[in-house]
Amino acid sequence: MNKVGIIGGSGFAGEELIRFLLGHDSTSVIAISSRDLKGHPVSEIVQGTDLVFVDPDDNVFFDCDIIFFATPHGVSMTKADSYLKQGIKVIDLSADFRIKDTKLWKEWYGTEHKDPSNLTEAVYGLTELNFELIEKSKLIAVPGCYPTASILGLLPMIKSGFKISNISIDAKSGISGAGRSRVENGLRDEINENFRAYATNGHRHLPEISQILEESYGSDLQINFLPHLIPAMRGIYVTIHINFGEKVKSDFNAIYKEFYKNSPNVILLEEDIIPETLKVSHTNNCQIGIYPSAIENQLIIISAIDNLVKGAAGQAIECYNLMCGSNQLKGLRNG
Repeated sequence: MNKVGIIGGSGFAGEELIRFLLGHDSTSVIAISSRDLKGHPVSEIVQGTDLVFVDPDDNVFFDCDIIFFATPHGVSMTKADSYLKQGIKVIDLSADFRIKDTKLWKEWYGTEHKDPSNLTEAVYGLTELNFELIEKSKLIAVPGCYPTASILGLLPMIKSGFKISNISIDAKSGISGAGRSRVENGLRDEINENFRAYATNGHRHLPEISQILEESYGSDLQINFLPHLIPAMRGIYVTIHINFGEKVKSDFNAIYKEFYKNSPNVILLEEDIIPETLKVSHTNNCQIGIYPSAIENQLIIISAIDNLVKGAAGQAIECYNLMCGSNQLKGLRNG
């Protein structure tokens, strides 16, 4: 029985994570923290447990085998090392260990990185890319929601050897991606019957997307990323235009099928079927569709995920399973 703890359990991703772990075989959740709800029953957020929210610094977390961080950025990089030194594995849902370049981290997040030594050791927790590395890792950086949908949509093309001129990513998110506090303090009303772009001068997920894709491609890529908020709670919907620097004739569907043949969470759609956020809601699945463009040497790729599951808690559970030697789908809902 694995003893696990969750630091930061009162947000949307933390709530989803609690649900998964409470129903996970061979797992005992022994502690869940929340600064705001310290002393309150966890059942105020999720039913099915008698636990009470504790302080994030409670010593009970040192009794865990694995700790999940579902905290805002800046927290795990100050705390993870103390657990890792005690042999406790860490799965971090925040951005703290995703971007390897500390200068790039400071540029986008505005602070010095507090744990560069563990940053170099962290494994990017995308099972479709780093399956074997995740199995052996002690520190996982769970990918962000936008990067998950974007990278999964692009990886087969990036790794196929085509010359790529540039990539444009048009991304849309449900409001839960902004966090519980923002949603409960006005965002729900602001976005009702509304639809808007944001972070037009640059979004923090762009360097994460670029890092993974450029590592896979082998050189720099020109990538534009523009996010939008839609009037829905859940979902990430990404429309990608990839422009090739050469005339390309290939069976793209065959390339995707071969690349994802061992990826049970990736659902490849036929050309006459379009991805939908509703079809992946509350699942750990990613729908991907590939479509011709009216522009020469351009391909359109659409992907859809649930931002709280495949884009956060579900992906963390995949990594947890692999780190424990279990099937990656154990304890996950897949509709």
